[in-house]
Amino acid sequence: MLDVAFSLLKEITSRSYKAYIVGGFVRDYLLGIESNDIDITTNATPKQIKEIFEDSCLPTEDYGSITVIKKGVRFEITTFRKEIEYANNRKPIEIKYIDDLFQDLLRRDFIINTLCMEQDGKILDYLGGQEDINNKLIRAVGSADDKFNEDCLRILRAVRFATILDFSLTDEIISAIKKNKYLLKNLSYNRKKDELEKIFTSPNYKKGIRLLLDLGLDKELEISNLTKVMSSSTISLIGIWSILDVTNKYPFNKNELD
Repeated sequence: MLDVAFSLLKEITSRSYKAYIVGGFVRDYLLGIESNDIDITTNATPKQIKEIFEDSCLPTEDYGSITVIKKGVRFEITTFRKEIEYANNRKPIEIKYIDDLFQDLLRRDFIINTLCMEQDGKILDYLGGQEDINNKLIRAVGSADDKFNEDCLRILRAVRFATILDFSLTDEIISAIKKNKYLLKNLSYNRKKDELEKIFTSPNYKKGIRLLLDLGLDKELEISNLTKVMSSSTISLIGIWSILDVTNKYPFNKNELD
C-alpha cells in the first residue's frame, strides 16, 4: 500500500507540485499500526488534481478534497488551505487555498496528526509529533479551546485517540473539553455514534468509558448507564448499546435493533 502511495506522490510531484502523505497513516506507521486510510496533502488545486487523475471524484461536501482510487487503494487528496470561518462549531464555510505546508498543518487538530511523509519515506515533523508519540500524549495544535470551538467533533476524537492509542490527554485539552463539552449538542447523532463505536470496539474501551465519565461527556451525549458497562462482563458492541438504552436518540439499523 505504501508503494502505491509513493507512486501517487510521484505522479503529482512530477508535475512540479508538492505532495505528502499526512496525518493518521504516518502516525500509525511510526507506531507500527497497520492502517488502510492514506491522506495526501498537496499545493495542487482540486482542478489540477483532476487533470492528473481523470477518474478522480470531487465529493460535494468536502472542501478542497479529491478522492482517487489507485490499484484498489482509496486516497483522499486535499489542497493546502486555511479555514477562515466555521459554522455551527462543526464545518468550515470559508477556506483559502495556500502554498505553504506548515500553515496547512496549523489548521489540524492534534500534533500527532501533523506528521508528513515524502515520496522517499522521509518523515517531516514540524510541530513535534514524534516527541508526542514517544511521550504518548494527545496535544492540540495551538489553542485546544479554539480547536474545539471550531469543530466540536474534535472533543470525541481526542477521547478516541487517547483510548485506541492508550495515550494521555494534556491538562489543556482536559480543561478545554470540560469547558466546551456543551457544544456536542451541535453534533449529529450519526457522528456521535460513529465516534463512540470506535471507542467501544477498542480493546482499551474501558479507558475510553472512564474518560467519558470523568469528563462529564455521558450527560452531553445522552448516554446513561456507562458505569454499568464498566462493571459488565459484556464486550460486544450491541451488548454495550443495549446497556446504554439509547435507541430513541441514536440511529440503529434493523440488524442492530433485532
